[in-house]
Amino acid sequence: MKINLSGIKNIIALFLVYFLTATSSYATKLPDYILNTLKSELPKASVRFDGLVSLPDGTVYLPVLPSNPKKNPSGKVVGTYPANKKLSQLPEVVIFDSNFALLKVIKDKNGRPTVTDSKNIPFIVKTGIFPQDMLVPPGLVVPEDMKIMLGDLQIALQSSRVNDIFKENDSKSTSAKSEQKIIPVPYMAGKTLLISTLDSTLLNVIPSDSSTPKFSLKLENLPKFIQPVCDDNFILVAAAGKTYIDVADIKQEVLAKKIDLSYQPTEIILNKDKTKAYVAVGDDQSIFLIDLKTMSLVEKIKIKGYPKNIAISADDKQIAYMDKNTGDIYTLALNETYLNKYVYNASNISKIVIKGNNIYLLSRTENELQVIDTEIKDIIYKQPVAKKPVDMMLIDNKLYILSASNELMIFNLEDYSVVSQLKLPAQGFCKKLVKVPSSNLLLITNVSDKKYFVYDIEKNTILQTVNTSVYINDLQLLNKRL
Repeated sequence: MKINLSGIKNIIALFLVYFLTATSSYATKLPDYILNTLKSELPKASVRFDGLVSLPDGTVYLPVLPSNPKKNPSGKVVGTYPANKKLSQLPEVVIFDSNFALLKVIKDKNGRPTVTDSKNIPFIVKTGIFPQDMLVPPGLVVPEDMKIMLGDLQIALQSSRVNDIFKENDSKSTSAKSEQKIIPVPYMAGKTLLISTLDSTLLNVIPSDSSTPKFSLKLENLPKFIQPVCDDNFILVAAAGKTYIDVADIKQEVLAKKIDLSYQPTEIILNKDKTKAYVAVGDDQSIFLIDLKTMSLVEKIKIKGYPKNIAISADDKQIAYMDKNTGDIYTLALNETYLNKYVYNASNISKIVIKGNNIYLLSRTENELQVIDTEIKDIIYKQPVAKKPVDMMLIDNKLYILSASNELMIFNLEDYSVVSQLKLPAQGFCKKLVKVPSSNLLLITNVSDKKYFVYDIEKNTILQTVNTSVYINDLQLLNKRL
């Protein structure tokens, strides 16, 4: 009887892919012993949520999960190519004592990303598999006899959108005024602004010492929100009409992942240590919980009403939000109970802050701050504010209240007194407050003028007015220069 060896090889290959995919497709967190070795030997290396390892000089390693891991590993490097290299010397192949491996991404003669020649890679590594949700460098070329390692992993084309989100700004039409250099005030130097507009799918990336974009992020539609996360190494972006959140990897300049919610995300808030994101959607009675360490959807929390103006308490114990259809205000306990309680009915609320048993509402209809006691479920205090209040921020037991009529009010929560009212030097409509990390500064945006203000909390004064070449609908701050 003639045996079809080729057919048997194919069956074995298919079985291996099935086995490895079934057992490790979600195991994207690298083992602790690998992380410890990387921390010791390559202290500047960063590990992305899908397992990809990168260094500041642009070096990238692809992790290979072993099909037959050895027991009781220590994370010791037992083999490299070229041979006898230290991990700090960045060899092209690294094998650990558990059979876990790292493959360095290099360039072939045509400049395409690939890995070292197949003959340099031991068979035990070739029987492993890449993490199945990993984004490998777009256009990666894999040797034919190593393609079993891909499993169901898809390699994006060089022309794919994942490799097309970051674009250098090539506009030649900016005026001399818009091209001016800015001398940032202290604490603003070396930072980057992410600015979206009302009429463009581009997200403008502007250094704090410039008035014009250095480059732009090309989105599929108008942005609903932008949110830097994970020490500003990633940006979460939701676009109008899309049911997912894009995760942009700033270091690799690619879209690293899509987090699909099945509903259009509209708002996002982070917990205090920025390890979790809570996302509201416009078309479902739900708030979605995302683990920012793994960039994965953890839970869909069913709630009453359709959430809008979501806010989280400073102690991470509860969320407050408004039902966009009825104006009902609710609280949601952030524990295993997810207790959801109705508190009050309000109208035309632009911003919510929650602290202890009190909810602070900005009413655009009444032009006032309303204080709601969640226990008695009623207003306990009202404070008139300037016309069209649009944003509010709690800092050191004081509420900073911004009105579109270009006024900033400071309200003390200790004695319910107005500390100060500052008229802003603006012609248009102010919209948003942005805290500058580790400083006493707030950025104040203006939606109809191409400018933002740098405000000092301690001095209660505007330190600087910065002109930009674009209108500002939303602004987020990166604590680094790109």
